[in-house]
Amino acid sequence: MQAVKVFCVNVGNKYSPEYVHKLKAGVNKYLSVPHEFFVYTDHPENYSFAIPIKYDLETWWNKLLIFENVGQCLYFDLDVIIHGPLDNLIKPDFHMITPDWKNPKRAKKLEDRPDLGTAFANSSVMSWTDSTNILEHFLDDPEFYIFKYDGDDRYLHHEHAYNSFDNGIIYSYKNNRFKIKEDHSIALFHQKPEIHECLEHDIVKKYWV
Repeated sequence: MQAVKVFCVNVGNKYSPEYVHKLKAGVNKYLSVPHEFFVYTDHPENYSFAIPIKYDLETWWNKLLIFENVGQCLYFDLDVIIHGPLDNLIKPDFHMITPDWKNPKRAKKLEDRPDLGTAFANSSVMSWTDSTNILEHFLDDPEFYIFKYDGDDRYLHHEHAYNSFDNGIIYSYKNNRFKIKEDHSIALFHQKPEIHECLEHDIVKKYWV
């Protein structure tokens, strides 16, 4: 099997290199298949596995650069904690998260109104083999898509077809009342608080190493 390519993005100063290295350690521990790890960054001097950012995009839009890669790929946001097996994330077609923690009524509004809030999709974890069209489509008119969609989640949700990961793998740590779901594999620390602000939490002490 050809090595799976695993990506994250660290642009700007929101997250320290510590986040990248701890994510890499989690991937190495819980992804059993051969893999390579890379970070897209504007500070390539901080890593031996860096891919320098080559476009001048707003911070989170740089995430779309990962889609220049083909072959089996995985992506993780930096504000996740991995604490279980990852092999079942490997999918040939484009997969994202459909957040089961969102209110169903609001989810229906988001389906009908892309201008409302966050899209009913979450790109904190993604899998694909050939989705170069996602980046090409965006680069056709980046200013238009940045103006139309306040973030990459909404762009991906409304402009591209995707499948959802199975339930029981990924969960919102905040919406689970800051408790670990030991039968899941990935906890999302989306929005506040950040992981480094929760150092006393069991999940951080046990798995963010």
